[in-house]
Amino acid sequence: MSHSSDKMMNRYALLTLCSFSFMPAMNAQKGYTRTHSKMLDEAKTLFEAQQWSDAARVYRKLVDVDTTFGEVAYELGICFNHMPAQREMAAAQFERAARNGSIEAKYEVAIMRHRQQRFDEEVALLTAYKQENGRAVADAEVDRRIGMANTAKQLIAFPAEMNIRNMGTLINSKDHDYCPIITADGNTMYFTSRREGSTGSMRDPSGQYFEDIYMAKRVDEIWSNATNVGAPLNTFVQDATVGLNPDGSSMIIYRTAQNLTSGDLYECNRHLGLWQPPVKMTERINSEFHEPSATISPDGSEIYFTSDRDGGFGGRDLYRIRKLPNDQWSLPLNLGPTINTPYDEDAPFMHSDGTTLFFSSNGHGTMGGYDIFKSTLVDYDMNGWTPPENMGYPLNTVNDDIYFCLSEDGQTGYFSSERAGGVGGQDIYQITFPASQLEYLVVRGVVTDASEEPIQARILLTDQTGEELVGVYNANARTGRYLMVVQPNESYTMTVGGQPLTLFSLRPTGASNVIEVDPKLLAVTCERVKKAVL
Repeated sequence: MSHSSDKMMNRYALLTLCSFSFMPAMNAQKGYTRTHSKMLDEAKTLFEAQQWSDAARVYRKLVDVDTTFGEVAYELGICFNHMPAQREMAAAQFERAARNGSIEAKYEVAIMRHRQQRFDEEVALLTAYKQENGRAVADAEVDRRIGMANTAKQLIAFPAEMNIRNMGTLINSKDHDYCPIITADGNTMYFTSRREGSTGSMRDPSGQYFEDIYMAKRVDEIWSNATNVGAPLNTFVQDATVGLNPDGSSMIIYRTAQNLTSGDLYECNRHLGLWQPPVKMTERINSEFHEPSATISPDGSEIYFTSDRDGGFGGRDLYRIRKLPNDQWSLPLNLGPTINTPYDEDAPFMHSDGTTLFFSSNGHGTMGGYDIFKSTLVDYDMNGWTPPENMGYPLNTVNDDIYFCLSEDGQTGYFSSERAGGVGGQDIYQITFPASQLEYLVVRGVVTDASEEPIQARILLTDQTGEELVGVYNANARTGRYLMVVQPNESYTMTVGGQPLTLFSLRPTGASNVIEVDPKLLAVTCERVKKAVL
C-alpha cells in the first residue's frame, strides 16, 4: 500500500470488509446468463482483493444487465470511490443501490450528501439508517457522522478570514499532488506527485502512477515550474515527501519496500548542493507497523511521527523521539490523549518556533475527513499540550485537508486538498492569514567570523539579568544561521562567543512573527556576529 493511499482517509474499509456478510438479500438477478454469473464471481474476487480498477471494469458490464440488482451498483460505487478520476461517479451508483434495497448504500448516500454540503438531508438519512436492522455501521459512528454534519454547518456559516489560492499548473497536475514541505525562507518547495512521467512509469491497483518527489523554486515571489528531483530520492518504488528541516539540508522521505506492500521512513542529507542516498531511520521510528509521516524539530534534536503501533489510543497516533546526549534516539513518547483520539491523527508539522504543532485528524471536531488542527506545547517535561484548535473553514472543508505547513512568520501556509475548482485530484494550495497563527516570536540571524564567513557557534539565551537560562541554540556550521523562539514583550540576554547582547521587549513588526535583530547593535556588542538578516 502506498504512502498516499495510507494517508488519505479510507472510510470504506469497514464496509468493504463487511459488504458480503452484512449485505441483505436482494432481488434475484434478472436476465443473468451463466456468463454473467461467472463475470460476477470474477468481479467479487477482484473486489475482495481491492483491485478497484479491474473490478470496476467488470461491474460496469453487469450494472445494466439487471438495473434492480442493487449489490452490483453498490460495489461499483465502492470501486469508484477508490479511483480518484472516477469518484464523482459513485453517487449515482449508491443512489441506485439504495433504491433497490441496499442498506449500506443508504449510508453511503448520506456520506455523499455531506460532500455535497447538503447537511440537513445527510442528518435525516443517517437518522433513518440508525433504524435499520442488520446494518454494518454502529450507532457511535453514525452519531459521530451526525456531529460532523453539525460542525461543518456551523463552521461554514462563520468562515475564518484567510485567502486561499490554488498553486496552479506550474505546481499541480491533473493527478494527485500533495504533502508540500517548504524551507523556512519560503523559497524552496518539495512535494509528492502521482503525475505521468514518474520513475518507472508504474501504476498501482487504483490506476495511479507511483509516487515521485518534485521540487520548485520561488524567485521574486514567483514559483518555477515543478521538476522531478530524480535519483537518489526517486526510485522505481513509491517515494514521497514527509518532512524537511528549516534550512532544507535534511529531508525525511517515505519509501515502499520492493514488495510495494510495506515501507519505511528514510533520512536524506544535502551535501555540496546534492542530495545524498537516503538512509533508513532508526528502528525507534520504523517498526513492523506503519509510520507514514514525520516532522523534524528546528534544532534537529526531535522527530515527531505518525504510527499505528500497538499501545496507542486507536488508529494512527502522533509520537515524538528525542536525540540523547550519546547521540542515540530515545524511546518513542505518545503525545497523549489531548492530541490523539481513537481515530486517526496524521501529517504532523512542528513549526520552526519549536512549540506550535499542526496536524490533521479525523477524530477531533472535524467537519469531514481530515481537518487541520493546531496545538501548542506548554509543558515539555509533562508532555502538556493545549486542546487542538480546528483551523476553520475555508482552510478545512468536508473533504480531506491535510499536510499543512507554515512559514516562519506564521502568515503563509501550504496544504493539500481535493476541492472544487482544482487542477485535478488532490492539489497544493497556498493560504495567507491576516495575522500570525503563532503565539511565540522567532529571532533569526547569522553568526560569522571577522571575515564575515559563517561559523558554527553556541548561543545562550537567558533572562535580562543573565541568571535564568531560557534556551541553548546552535548556529548551523555551514550557513551560520540560527533560530530562537521567545515570548513576546519580554527582555532577554543573548550570549555568543562569550559576549552578551541584551534584547529588550521583543515585539513583532506589524503582523510578522519574525524579529530582526539590529545588525549594528550586534556588531557593537558581539564582535563575532557581523549581521542578522531575515
